[in-house]
Amino acid sequence: MSSSSSSPSVGTAPTFNDWIFIALLVGVIALVAYIGNGMYERGKQLEKTKRNAEGLVTWLSKASAQRFNPDYPVKACAGGGDAKASPWGACLDYLFANDFKSMQNPFNGKPPAFLDACNPSDKSLKGDIVLLKSTATPLGSAVAAVSSQLVAEDSIDQKLQLSVGICDHGAYLVKVSDFEF
Repeated sequence: MSSSSSSPSVGTAPTFNDWIFIALLVGVIALVAYIGNGMYERGKQLEKTKRNAEGLVTWLSKASAQRFNPDYPVKACAGGGDAKASPWGACLDYLFANDFKSMQNPFNGKPPAFLDACNPSDKSLKGDIVLLKSTATPLGSAVAAVSSQLVAEDSIDQKLQLSVGICDHGAYLVKVSDFEF
């Protein structure tokens, strides 16, 4: 007994639901590429900000070893003199007029500001530099040192313990280095 029955032909073309699924996949891939590109750009900006801070740390660390010599060429950053005659502001002005004149905050294209802390609620701080000095407390204190912002009026006639960090894209602190200047 042979019966001949023909089975219906199966279509090979995509159905409407297949096209919706394909469109959804293309949309997801495009969204991932867009977000990935944005994150890559933010990462590059953050790395440029870290390089700015590391350049400052390198310069100040190298100067630390020589700035107490009487023939140190950068008088604005020299140490060992009169406390009133050697403020941090003069050294900072020298740095931004010479070695760091092209330094820019990659997030806004302006010279970076020096802050005492990052504040995640203030997104305008992204890319700025946190520069703190550590001051030793008296022996027997519960806290060994107190950190405060290194301001323009602070004297740099003596060795200072400094800490440098940056504010990332979310204005959170990213610590870069602790060093002596």
